[in-house]
Amino acid sequence: MPHSANSSQRLAPNRIFIGGLILYAFAFGVLLRNESFEVSDAIVVLIVFGIVFPFIAWIATRRAIQLSISIHPRTSELIVLVVYVLILSVYLIGGPQWIDAHLPSFWTESVRIKFIITLAKKLIVFVVIPFAIFRFAFGYRIRNFGIQCEGLRALRRSHLLVVLVVGGAFFAFQYFVSGGGAAFRNGHFTAYQLLLGLPLCFIWLLIEAGLVEEFFFRALVQSHLAAALKSEVSGVVLMSLIFGLAHAPGFIFRHAGEVEGLGSNPSAFDALSYSIVVLAVSGVTFGVIWARTKNLFAVMLIHAAGDLLPNFGSFVQAWL
Repeated sequence: MPHSANSSQRLAPNRIFIGGLILYAFAFGVLLRNESFEVSDAIVVLIVFGIVFPFIAWIATRRAIQLSISIHPRTSELIVLVVYVLILSVYLIGGPQWIDAHLPSFWTESVRIKFIITLAKKLIVFVVIPFAIFRFAFGYRIRNFGIQCEGLRALRRSHLLVVLVVGGAFFAFQYFVSGGGAAFRNGHFTAYQLLLGLPLCFIWLLIEAGLVEEFFFRALVQSHLAAALKSEVSGVVLMSLIFGLAHAPGFIFRHAGEVEGLGSNPSAFDALSYSIVVLAVSGVTFGVIWARTKNLFAVMLIHAAGDLLPNFGSFVQAWL
């Protein structure tokens, strides 16, 4: 009997991974009926962000020494986590816009103030509130989310390689392949903007994208899922699905699908499918790095490097 139980535990991650593949294939099939869907772009995303970059991350972390964090989720914690994710998904439908509508007009008319307000809203709902809940309701401390002095020291040792290799790979992909690097390739920025703006934009993204998304989706959601299922693979797969599906309401209710090439009014099936096929896949690399390092600083740096070029133009317009 003990042998049978252990075998079942070993097979559980495989079932979840296979289930994820089946769900991906079904979602891809749904999108094939949408004339606005770019099949080639989705295949590139799958190959680059679903296979190549996660493999690079795995290779670069083979000698990484994982930080020690303690996550032993109780049923009550998982219930609170699921409820908060659902509430957050509803909030993202129109909550940020509702807040903007009730702010003084001179705040929302200023590009710089809007930048700060956007950052504040993200920090509150993705970091401050969930941390407060798990700190005061369940006794978690900041080190349990990968924010440790040991993590800073690891950036000079066993975690340095993955930051340089994967961060560099993201940066190179954005510069040479993605549309986000077109402005750089075409020389649209001055030397002053590049020398001053690049480091400032990187610092901004370290907080606005790195801390916000990596704290919530990796340090909180993925860690709890992996601990509850006793499988890092399961944690990565399910976290990626949650990360992607959290964007679906925006496609359905806020016409965000127009930006993503789904048309102005995508069906719920198309929105959910796109979230799985494109956005869920894009989070796999960070999930692998978190699973093998447990260092929030590392994934924050890599995330900021990947978002630097696509966001640089709007940052320059606002601040330089």
